[in-house]
Amino acid sequence: MTSGSVMLVDHDQLFSAALAALLEEEGMAVTSPLPSLQAAAVALEDGEGPTLIIADPAGLDRQEEAEPLARLRSLAPDARLLVLSSDLSPNALGRSVAAGAHGHVSKGASFNAVLRAVKLIQMGQAVYPAMAAQAMGQAPMPATPVADVAGNGEGADLSPRETQILACVISGHSNKAIARRLSITESTVKMHFKNAMRKINAGNRTQAAIWAMEHGIAPMA
Repeated sequence: MTSGSVMLVDHDQLFSAALAALLEEEGMAVTSPLPSLQAAAVALEDGEGPTLIIADPAGLDRQEEAEPLARLRSLAPDARLLVLSSDLSPNALGRSVAAGAHGHVSKGASFNAVLRAVKLIQMGQAVYPAMAAQAMGQAPMPATPVADVAGNGEGADLSPRETQILACVISGHSNKAIARRLSITESTVKMHFKNAMRKINAGNRTQAAIWAMEHGIAPMA
């Protein structure tokens, strides 16, 4: 295992692949994204020793009713942990704090915001939303707030529908699932996605997801 490596644990493998590619462009060593706690446990027990784990607890399997984040912390107590989640509720933030996570950032934040959080956590700081302490009824935490940035793909002249479809693509939805969610036909989804791909100069869905993340388009759950 390369020193200073990053491990991604997220059931959404398209999102993880895009994030991994972006982090690697920043010179970070990223292991193959893992879809479950079980896969992470196997990798860690086999000797992988990341210095940072980025995880979304939503959708991760539970073992013996243990919280996924607590389980990750027990498996890799020396690694720093960043929670990247669409859930910014007081309960979710409380679980991150209770598990000893070093940060909790919106999954809808721009890649630049996520990258800033990663670098701050690697430097030993804590990164939580500014409202976290107030929401949990606690005194202010020694944390650095990271603003949620949900942009609209400025610079590519995307239509609102094209932006919606890219948001669904980041979330890993198929064309059929996107059509159901937006109440349009699958052929209409393909048309808008093809137009969006042309505008952002992407050759496949992963490249499109990477572009969307870089430009602050938030995943659509």
